[in-house]
Amino acid sequence: MRLRNEALRTGSLLVFSDRNESRCNASILFLVEGATDIGPLHELELACRAFVDDRFHWYTLANQFEPSAVGFRLDHMRMTRLEVAEFRGLDSETLRGLLGPALQHLRRGQNLFPSATRMEGSVARGVDFLGRDEDLATLQTLLAQGEHVLLVAPRRSGKTSLLYRLSETGGQRLNLVFLDVEKFRSPEALAAGLVAQSTGRRFTEVLKKVRTQGWQAALREAMATLAADARPLVLILDEFVFLLDNIGGADGIRAVLTALDAAASEVNARFVVAGSIELEPFVRDRGLGHLPGVFGNLRRYLLPPLSQGQLEFDMRRVLLGTGLVADPADLQWLAENVDLAMPYPALRFLGHLASVAHERSLSVETLKEELNGFLATTDAFADLINHLEHLAQEDLRVAETLEEALDRLSQTGRGLNVADVKARLEGTDDEQTRWFAWLVEHFPVTLEGEQVRLASRLFRRFWRMHQGTDV
Repeated sequence: MRLRNEALRTGSLLVFSDRNESRCNASILFLVEGATDIGPLHELELACRAFVDDRFHWYTLANQFEPSAVGFRLDHMRMTRLEVAEFRGLDSETLRGLLGPALQHLRRGQNLFPSATRMEGSVARGVDFLGRDEDLATLQTLLAQGEHVLLVAPRRSGKTSLLYRLSETGGQRLNLVFLDVEKFRSPEALAAGLVAQSTGRRFTEVLKKVRTQGWQAALREAMATLAADARPLVLILDEFVFLLDNIGGADGIRAVLTALDAAASEVNARFVVAGSIELEPFVRDRGLGHLPGVFGNLRRYLLPPLSQGQLEFDMRRVLLGTGLVADPADLQWLAENVDLAMPYPALRFLGHLASVAHERSLSVETLKEELNGFLATTDAFADLINHLEHLAQEDLRVAETLEEALDRLSQTGRGLNVADVKARLEGTDDEQTRWFAWLVEHFPVTLEGEQVRLASRLFRRFWRMHQGTDV
């Protein structure tokens, strides 16, 4: 595996130019190294034909640093360089699958492919958003039906990226308002955040007024303003429990929940409540009892690991966007050891490889060494381990049996029978079912009929290393 060689001189240039402003163009330069690239380049050009119109133009560049063959000034800031070698050996269907969406992004002046270095640790937007179309459709349907949703997912599982995507794409039928409530430390701050969202005014200016007006009144007023749109209002509260934890006392938490419920009821708004800390155990630990209003009747939606069907294709897209060129042996190794079922750790590792590849090419043996070093030092799975450690402090024996279940799942790439896994957990049938559900909700575990397996190859390797098992 190596970095793309963008210094190759010769290539075939595909330019998209707006008729009204020919200087604001976007382009792809398919770089050619030698005669072995002539056939693959022809296949690339054939694959592009289905997606281009008369605003696209092909040019052959004998020297990319002297683009005199192009009849207008190229916008070099909007030129994407790719090696023909990166597409060698792909069939026409795969080429069309890769290039069709990329050319649509080219038309809009956007990035063509998702990049590990661009996505690492940040919210995935646009082309960087991977593989949650079914989850988006399900959430949109539930909200359109008037449901209030509790989105359950571990940290680093793509939850916040999904919520941003929901707020960006659900606007035809719903008025979606996203709030990262983790940053709010009081009811006044929450109300000020809503007022700022509804008015476009600065948070500091609004907070001063809220403290004079009273946060309950400000909350109702902001919700009414946001609901003035003809579409149903949906308030997305990300990391909601962090706000409640900052409030602290049971009376204060109950007051916030009651006020939000009342304000939403007045304007028929819906909620999406999300977070890596579970709402129900938090409320139980604070002695709140039954949650008020809609918060006691949230529709629970468990965000599953990413579907395997699209993951290998998306891995190719990420490699293209990151500039990593893999030969067949590298791709086989990646398919066996790395996947995007948990995007955050996988993208961090690929970003790490891109950094190392600046210094040297990576053989399969070197890739193995880099992966073992990454897994030995990464904090990408820390939240999952924290969940188990917290449970151990509450019920040590249950935590031990869940660890044993993870041990067994990590020893096989195939699935285990659900009933067999449940039978090895603690307690009655109901308790075994509850702890099995806890395992599925907190770890990258996926169900396929009566079989259960670890969805993430990376986590499987990490767990075995964490437990001291040879990988």
